[in-house]
Amino acid sequence: VSGVFYVVQRLAAFLLALSVILLMFSQMFYIIYAQTEECACTSDFPEANPFPHCDFKWSLLKVYTMLMGEIGNEMRYSTLPIAQFLYIAFAFLVVILLSNVLIAIVTDSYGVIKNERSAMVFWANRLDFVAEMDAIKNVGKRIKACCGKGDGAPGAPTNVQETPNGEPIPLEGLEEKASGKFRTAWQSLMNLFDRNLYETYDVQPSSPEFWCYVLVRFGAFFFAIPLWLLIGLCTAGWLWPPQVREWLFQQKKAAISRADMAQEVTNQINQLKAEIMKLRIEMKGEMKSDRKEFAGLKTEVEAIQAEVMADLLQVKEIMVTLLDMSRDNLGTR
Repeated sequence: VSGVFYVVQRLAAFLLALSVILLMFSQMFYIIYAQTEECACTSDFPEANPFPHCDFKWSLLKVYTMLMGEIGNEMRYSTLPIAQFLYIAFAFLVVILLSNVLIAIVTDSYGVIKNERSAMVFWANRLDFVAEMDAIKNVGKRIKACCGKGDGAPGAPTNVQETPNGEPIPLEGLEEKASGKFRTAWQSLMNLFDRNLYETYDVQPSSPEFWCYVLVRFGAFFFAIPLWLLIGLCTAGWLWPPQVREWLFQQKKAAISRADMAQEVTNQINQLKAEIMKLRIEMKGEMKSDRKEFAGLKTEVEAIQAEVMADLLQVKEIMVTLLDMSRDNLGTR
């Protein structure tokens, strides 16, 4: 019902505009055909099929039925050009445009109701489920309370155990303790099937402990676990371990709200920012190392260039010395 009210509220402005447009077109058709032969024939022969635009209320009804798709004989507007223009404008503006706008508004409203109110439906169903489970769990206590005397003080424990000292011990938590024992026992059985069991205890296939673990696993898988589940099934799940009851009866979340989607998008954006920052730091480190390598290469090139220049100078000096010696030999001859 609240969803229908929400859609009507979203459609209020649109319905008001649509009503004004329908009144406008019905009035225009009525004014155009008021003094025409079609309306004159209708007044002279009232028993014949009346022309729909000779009366304002019938003109309004005809425009509304045209909106619904019942156009009828469109040749009735062929006598007047202005009527043909109004008919084309009405078909485009109202029948095509406004009808699609109406469908779009209703579809969008349904999407909003489905997405934003799914959380309310989820928690309402969850509350009903919790109430049913609580009623089933406390049916024994209610029967006992109805049949008992009920003369205890308010807030006093209903189940106690006397000790040798004479001090009573409340036993309200026995059910929780039993549930804890069942949980621990089931967890111990599941630990037998741990993949890292042999690595934890350093057991090899050649040792007797390995085959003892294999036999214990075999007995737990084919005897202990099926027998426990069968006993729990016979007691309507009362003796099942808490892990099994949680797996069977715990209701999963059926829908994702917009807040969860926004949180997930935010987490993804933050993760991308962290990855970009990490990549930027790595690029800066690589650029620094590249600069150091380039500086080392530049130093090596400069050293090689200096050595080459020194070698060239030595070669030049040797050539000059040889040239001088050759001149001296030629001069002595």
